[in-house]
Amino acid sequence: MTIAHEVDVPETLKAITRRLDDTQDLLEAAVQHLGTLETRLTRHDYAIHDLQWDAARILTSDNPDAATTPEGHQTLRAVQDGSDQLVQDMRTSAAAASTGHTLLTSAGRQVGHAQRLISELGELGGLGGEILAAEVAVLATRTERLATLVEGAVPLAERTQQQLGQAQEILQRQVGSGAAPVADQFQRFWAVDVGIFDGSRAVAQARTTTRDGTELLERAVHTGTLTAVQARNTLRQHTTLPHHEPPPSAGPAVPAGPSI
Repeated sequence: MTIAHEVDVPETLKAITRRLDDTQDLLEAAVQHLGTLETRLTRHDYAIHDLQWDAARILTSDNPDAATTPEGHQTLRAVQDGSDQLVQDMRTSAAAASTGHTLLTSAGRQVGHAQRLISELGELGGLGGEILAAEVAVLATRTERLATLVEGAVPLAERTQQQLGQAQEILQRQVGSGAAPVADQFQRFWAVDVGIFDGSRAVAQARTTTRDGTELLERAVHTGTLTAVQARNTLRQHTTLPHHEPPPSAGPAVPAGPSI
């Protein structure tokens, strides 16, 4: 008896279903984290814009002593404190990005296991009959599509995580609330292509990237659900039959997956 003959169809299908269920759970959690992250990134971008505006009122003033007035000192202190709060908020967002990336990576591993199990079913050849072969082919196609979606989303989450870290580092390096407000420090902070402008662009790019990643993951969750349904349909048709007896039905209807 060959190795392919030793494949237990019902047990393999059960294992595939478990893997796909785990994948779906991980993807749904990742979508939730990235959706929250998208909202936070939008808030970060608004905060950066407000800080730029407040500082610009002092740094672009016609009065060279604007920063030394009580109002100027108060504005600079507010910008400094706001920058410090933004750094703290970005730490929380970076943690959310890291969690999303971890969930995606785990989902990718589960998909890989499911693909391996599906390939074991494909080794059955004629033992399962043409109907089983067709079902396995559909299942393999859906799982391959799911794997492609997850592989595409992982770099997006990783890039968002890196961009958050870069923006946070810029804020920490350029402005710290531990020292008294100094106009020259803020002038350097808001210089062209330096400081908060780089951070603002990074956050804006991260926000766009995260939105794309969320949409991609939502499609992956949908595909994963349909793939799990396909596995369950195949399992129901083969669990009650001897492993080498082809089922009498014409095979399950194939649910339509999302266009990619």
